[in-house]
Amino acid sequence: MLSFRPAETNDTPSIKQFVAQAGLSSEGIENCIQTFIILETDKKKMAGTVGLERFGTDGLIRSLVLDKEYSSEELLLQLLKAIIRLADHKGIETVYLLTRVTSIFYALGFTEIPYDKVPDDLLNSPHLKQYDRDQIAIMKRQLIPST
Repeated sequence: MLSFRPAETNDTPSIKQFVAQAGLSSEGIENCIQTFIILETDKKKMAGTVGLERFGTDGLIRSLVLDKEYSSEELLLQLLKAIIRLADHKGIETVYLLTRVTSIFYALGFTEIPYDKVPDDLLNSPHLKQYDRDQIAIMKRQLIPST
């Protein structure tokens, strides 16, 4: 049986290792560990993780990883929905994510946007800067209507 739980500070090393093993950057995870969610088995084995890096009223969804043994579109969607609920609860108005495959995210209300429409503080984030703009798409979803 799998369950979700909020990450704790002492989870930082294992999340960083889990994310790095998936070939993603673990840089900066320690700075936003309080907005990470862990998917784990009843034996406390990490099966997935996702985090949220905050930039004012914007949030960058990052480190979305599922263990190969538990990899499924359903679990991926559950992780995404969990982090979106957390972002909404934290007062985030717009969430962004980086991806190489956009199709699954459209179902959750994300739209692809050009780099010149991304807020500067996100463009300047170490997490986003490490990716080649030609290899990655940026998607966004509005959580709270702008006034």
